[in-house]
Amino acid sequence: MIKGEKVRFDIHNILFSIYKFNNTLENTSIKKIIDKHKKEDVSFIFNVTLNSMRLHIHSLKILKKYIKKKLRDHEKILLISAITQIVFLDFKEYAVINCSVEISKKLKLYPALINASLKAIAKNKEKLKNIKISYNDLPQWFRKRSTSLTIHEKKQFLENFYKEPDVHIVFKNEEKLNKFDEGLIKTSSTSGFLIDKKDIEVKKSFIRGDWWVQDFSSFFPINNIEFRNQDLKLLDACAAPGGKAFQLLSKNLKVTLNDKSKRRIQTLKSNLNRLKFNPKVLNKDFIKFDKNEKFDFIIIDAPCSAIGTIRKNPEIFFKSKIPDFDGLNNLQQNMLEKAALLLNVGGNILYMTCSFIKNETVDQINEFLKKNNNFLVANFIFTEENYNFSKLVKNNLMITIPDKILNNNIDGYFAAYLKKIK
Repeated sequence: MIKGEKVRFDIHNILFSIYKFNNTLENTSIKKIIDKHKKEDVSFIFNVTLNSMRLHIHSLKILKKYIKKKLRDHEKILLISAITQIVFLDFKEYAVINCSVEISKKLKLYPALINASLKAIAKNKEKLKNIKISYNDLPQWFRKRSTSLTIHEKKQFLENFYKEPDVHIVFKNEEKLNKFDEGLIKTSSTSGFLIDKKDIEVKKSFIRGDWWVQDFSSFFPINNIEFRNQDLKLLDACAAPGGKAFQLLSKNLKVTLNDKSKRRIQTLKSNLNRLKFNPKVLNKDFIKFDKNEKFDFIIIDAPCSAIGTIRKNPEIFFKSKIPDFDGLNNLQQNMLEKAALLLNVGGNILYMTCSFIKNETVDQINEFLKKNNNFLVANFIFTEENYNFSKLVKNNLMITIPDKILNNNIDGYFAAYLKKIK
């Protein structure tokens, strides 16, 4: 077996599983494939797998220049992975081509086609690195759902969606940040972008529980809130992996953390242990909460298409199956209605989604307000520290597409405060 062939074959099987069966890298069967490899191979697997998905639209455009016939799924995925390695990751051409040919034999494909097309692509790789895609190259379902974006926003998305995410971290307090001895581009007195993104989990301050990873767009809405009454009852209805709840816990507030997923609860508890927080944690379906249990502040980071996190989750465009928008929209509506029932008068719902698609964001708020005239959209609060980022908020709604601040990548996100006035 050629060196690297086995790991590349496993990469192919992972990509095929994601494409064909709509799995994610968190899927148990995929994790089993990854876990049997040594550390350096795991890094290689993630590098190739994630970038193959991020750049698959670019790779398909390259493929169309060299192959006119309709490709079978295995052929397409094998070639996408190989093109990513040769053109965009600059790996040794002969190793990629030889391994791809051997894998094609195992899959009973056409080795001659794989060999000839990859050699032709390798000869022109410097030119192909600069291949451009247009908005019309993006999946049809996404184009249909994103018609509300301006021409500028579409251009912005096109320039950003396939790039690797940056790492934004949040500290328990200002003192922890000030003691941090690594490079940081500050976004507030308790947060910033990591300059060295490598080996996060072995950094001493991470192990100590001084900070956690949380995208700026997720962090920003809660960073603005000041709770003057420490006895308020707060609920994070979909808490895992925990970032927003950790912001509140860092302020010594009484927060109940809930998540429906048992798997995500385990991640949440692991994070809580590292950070030395000990709140009440529930593993319930929020829709089935007892209607007599009342709260003063409820965070709903609702399940959604997650299109705003496409840099972290590039499988969104790569999968053959589109997001279940009807099911997601119904769930979002039901969660908002449940939160309205559980909220005390004078309290706030913070509705968030890691999406900028209109029917998951603005439409949900407008529909909720039509049905609930005892609610209004509350003001976003800006301090002197965070006023520079006020451009992210329009008409008291925070809505971002994958973008940059301080020359670092942030996710697409939506947030709105809904105040119960009677």
